[in-house]
Amino acid sequence: MALKQLMLTKKIEQRKSALNELLEKENELQTRSAELEKAIEEAQTEEEVSTVEEEVEKLEAEQKELSEKKSKLEGEIAELEGELEQLNSKVPVNQQRKNEKGEVEGMNRLQVRELLRTGEYYRRSDVIEFYEKFKNLRAVTGGELTIPEVVVNRIMDIMGDYTTLYPLVDKIRVKGTTRILVDTDTSPATWIEQSGALPTSDVGTIASIDFDGFKVGKVTFVDNYLLQDSIINLDEYVTKKIARAIAKALDLAIVKGTGAANKQPAGIIPNLPVENQVTIEADNNLLKNLVKQIGLIDTGEDSVGEIVAVMKRSTYYNRLVEFSIQVDSTGNVVGKLPNLRTPDLLGLRVVFNNFLDEDTVLFGDFQQYTLVERENITIDSSTHVKFTEDQTAFRGKGRFDGKPVKPEAFVLVTITDPVQGA
Repeated sequence: MALKQLMLTKKIEQRKSALNELLEKENELQTRSAELEKAIEEAQTEEEVSTVEEEVEKLEAEQKELSEKKSKLEGEIAELEGELEQLNSKVPVNQQRKNEKGEVEGMNRLQVRELLRTGEYYRRSDVIEFYEKFKNLRAVTGGELTIPEVVVNRIMDIMGDYTTLYPLVDKIRVKGTTRILVDTDTSPATWIEQSGALPTSDVGTIASIDFDGFKVGKVTFVDNYLLQDSIINLDEYVTKKIARAIAKALDLAIVKGTGAANKQPAGIIPNLPVENQVTIEADNNLLKNLVKQIGLIDTGEDSVGEIVAVMKRSTYYNRLVEFSIQVDSTGNVVGKLPNLRTPDLLGLRVVFNNFLDEDTVLFGDFQQYTLVERENITIDSSTHVKFTEDQTAFRGKGRFDGKPVKPEAFVLVTITDPVQGA
């Protein structure tokens, strides 16, 4: 990597680290805010009310300062990542693609987020032009409208509001069918004489994995009066509808997709090795037996990324949350209470996903699942389905594929009730 890229990467890492510190501080301020709410209710005397009021003013000042720092850091990160993206594609920043109106094209998702923050997004000619065409699309028989890249990046960015697995997996944006190479050999190098030859078995075992582009789509209905409203309202409605539909489809595909035979991505669970599918009983040793299965992933033979535990909310509440609550003989809490906003399992991050079956936990390094995104998302329309309700049907379509490139990086644990009388 060139020195410029190294410097940009370092700056991005520093700012992301600073942003994480601010997020931790934000959590602390939220805790203080909850404590102050309780203090306000309990305040009786004028002196107590005055003291609480001073604390509220201090808290509000800190929250405002924190918000400004966060906004500044996010803007800097977006700018640096955009610059790095251009350098990595060997396009100098001062030579970025521009459309006929002089606007920069090829913006990444963080840059689009910054455009939204400043309001510049809704003033861009390509956004205005797209939604003007969108309003008139229902008048075009058989018409199909390609969504511009800046709007696609907005859709893909807000998908995180509706999906839990999409942010975890490795994502690649490509054109057409693609192939990636994966080195599956994890054996150590061989020590030899200075003039000796390396054995060919140590070169590495390269496996090629092909990715297609299967179509996923969703029909959404828009009231015709909304089509005459501002592009802000229309953008909020349409992008969120498309993002939510695609997000749910992708989450399901990542977990349970049945693969090319059914024209969809290959999911993790259908491709798990038999030895990585385990059943345990919900007895007194449940927690111990559950976390022991992580050893099937983290064997010590090779480095792994962050291991995450994915499960339904009900599985966490019914089976596991009690292990985070420690009480004494009188019922008083003496240990750490579970953080239901950011749940964990003995320090492992817990992610909720409704596509997991009840009483199952999927442990895994989700960077070992690759999701391929095609460049274009399109929209077409029909005025016939809900004509009497004065609504127009719009169909958003995208193309994706995905596969677990290393299925053994995941393990599925099923929890069953103990056998009666055993």
